Amino acid sequence: MAVMVTQEFPASVEQYEQVNEKLDVESNPPEGLILHAGADIGGGKMKVVDIWESADAWQSFLDNRLGPAVVEVMGPPPEGAEQPPIEIHELHDLVKA
Repeated sequence: MAVMVTQEFPASVEQYEQVNEKLDVESNPPEGLILHAGADIGGGKMKVVDIWESADAWQSFLDNRLGPAVVEVMGPPPEGAEQPPIEIHELHDLVKA
């Protein structure tokens, strides 16, 4: 079942772009990714909405590619720091133009 993954996290546009550069998803798209959108929502925060073929595909990408790329650009999170929440919802429908 396809899922929508929503994240809101502190990062500048430059940091977001640096992570994307490391991921190189345009040349090497992750297995299971259907759609990705990122937005600068102000105040040093970004919001990302992804559509994935499954929650397992998302988790594999997070563990194997996204997590390491974020740590490389942003550094490891401070000890005891809360991770920004990630919302995952099964899709009721998906319409592509």
